[in-house]
Amino acid sequence: MAQRLEMLGRFEFDVHNSGVDSADIYPNCLEPFWPDVQNDPAGFVADLRAFVENDESGFVTYGASRLVRELVTDKGVLDSADALALLDGAIEFKRMRNLPSAMLTGHEWGRWLNVHGPDTWPHGHPPV
Repeated sequence: MAQRLEMLGRFEFDVHNSGVDSADIYPNCLEPFWPDVQNDPAGFVADLRAFVENDESGFVTYGASRLVRELVTDKGVLDSADALALLDGAIEFKRMRNLPSAMLTGHEWGRWLNVHGPDTWPHGHPPV
C-alpha cells in the first residue's frame, strides 16, 4: 500500500519529473482502492490516516490525500476529521519544501485560507 500511495504522491506532486508513467496511475494507485471506498468511505479514510501516521518521506501522505480527493465523493467524508488531517498533511508536505502557494491545488489553498487566513503562507521563507 505504501508503494502505491508513494507512487501516486510523487506523480501528483510533479507529473513531469516524477518518473512515473501516467498510464500506471489508475491500475496501480486508484483502481485497487475503489472497492474499499465504495464499501465504507469513512472507514477507508480513517484507515488511510492511521496508515500514514509515521510517514517520513511525505510522499505517502501526499498520495493518500490525493487518493481521497480522487475517489471519495461524499462531502461529509471529505469534511471529516480524518480527511482534513490528510489534507493538512499534504499542505504541510508542500510548506516544508518552501513551495509558493501557487503550488497548492485549489482545495489545498482553500483549506489553508480557512485555517490560517489570507497573507499567512510563508512564500518560500524557511518554515518556523
